[in-house]
Formats: sequence, C-alpha cells, structure tokens
Amino acid sequence: MEKNRKTVIVTGASQGIGAGIVRAFLARGYDVVGTARSATKSKNLSASDHLALIDGDIGQFETAQKVAELAIKKFGSIDAVVANAGIFLVKPFTEYT
Repeated sequence: MEKNRKTVIVTGASQGIGAGIVRAFLARGYDVVGTARSATKSKNLSASDHLALIDGDIGQFETAQKVAELAIKKFGSIDAVVANAGIFLVKPFTEYT
C-alpha cells in the first residue's frame, strides 16, 4: 500500500460511464474500489493491485459496509466516492413521473 495514493469508491463501475470513471482515476494514480451488481464479471475492468472489484447492490447497507471495509483494508483510506449507480426501468414515456 503506497501512502501517497488516494482511494476512490466508484458505484455502478462495471460498464459505461462508471467503467470510464474507474479508468480515469486509475490513469491519474488513484486506488479504486469499483462496485456494481456484477462488478467482478465486468468485460470492461479487471481487478489489479490498484483496482478492487466487489459485487453487490449499493442500495443495500450490507453492500455499502463491505465496500467501505474493503477500501480501508486494501488501500488504507476512502478519499472520495463517485455515486454513479443507477437503474433504468423501461416503460412508455407517459408512465414516468
């Protein structure tokens, strides 16, 4: 664990914007904990010395607790969180509120 590196947690990290955010932080020298329902099965990211992936629904307290514990255990700190997770329910436009 390098003391001068900062650690960021990225939710919704397995694909799309979330995976892009993870790659951007890694490129800038951060340690990253990426979480998503299927983070470890991501075709866009692979765990490494500076990237930890953890599966789970971040809306569940237990998942959030595991993510925070992993960040502290593996990297020693949590310096930022990017709350990117979301869901999209497909339905007719007129049914959205």
